[in-house]
Amino acid sequence: MRKNIDSKNRIVYIPSSPDEDVFHNATRKKQLFVDENYNYQKSWLVRVCQWFLYYFIAKPLFYIYGKLYLGIKVKGKKNLKGIKTGAITVSNHVHYLDFSIATTFIGRWKRSHVISNRENFDVPVAGRLISAYGVMPLPDTPKATINFYKQISVYLKKKRFIHIFPEATMWPYYNKLRPFKSGAFHFAIANNVPVIPYVILFRKSKGVGKIVRKRPKITVVICKPIYANFDLDKKEQIADLCEQTHSIMQQVLDKNQSYDYFLYVKNNRNSQENSKE
Repeated sequence: MRKNIDSKNRIVYIPSSPDEDVFHNATRKKQLFVDENYNYQKSWLVRVCQWFLYYFIAKPLFYIYGKLYLGIKVKGKKNLKGIKTGAITVSNHVHYLDFSIATTFIGRWKRSHVISNRENFDVPVAGRLISAYGVMPLPDTPKATINFYKQISVYLKKKRFIHIFPEATMWPYYNKLRPFKSGAFHFAIANNVPVIPYVILFRKSKGVGKIVRKRPKITVVICKPIYANFDLDKKEQIADLCEQTHSIMQQVLDKNQSYDYFLYVKNNRNSQENSKE
């Protein structure tokens, strides 16, 4: 159920917190609980099936869908050259299928994994599919967190990409950056890999393309990789890497005009509730 979206007038009421989701997911039944018994490392048979699904079904199909229907254009591919290690990729979280941009259009044929909120795995059918596609649920318990951290390190040592949305929640077609969580930058420093930021922009559908898709088409701008400053202590490294990434992505947004499909407005009800507190 949509919570803050007036689709008819293309208005989105800004949630009271940047961490709050635009959507209301209360109708979903909680099914997946990621504790210490959750196995991030699947059996060899499951891994073979996932590999086949990833490279021969999901990735080619989304590439075609993304190019023909979403109109995805990628700029800055040259910034991916020379990456010989794994990497943490980050982007703004502004589209229902932006996780597939990370796995299909970034890193070319390099295997990529996306970190996602556990609730997304509770969606019938789709929840199982995204798991097979390499999406990893966030842990629910401290012991599960240990397994989660270990698995990320394993993937990075295999020179894979791990994608994290530092804004955490998805605000569709939002053209500003929200505050970043620090998790992505912690993983980059702990595993001595770069952060590769990219920015998702929107452009208005025109001409014949407007008949096929009225909603905006997508442009992806890949930025240069960013490395930690190891002259700082660990806490300062994380803060510095986070600040650098946010600043570079903001510069891309400032330089490139992104089409405002939704008008984000302040929710007066939320403002009144906050003022009472």
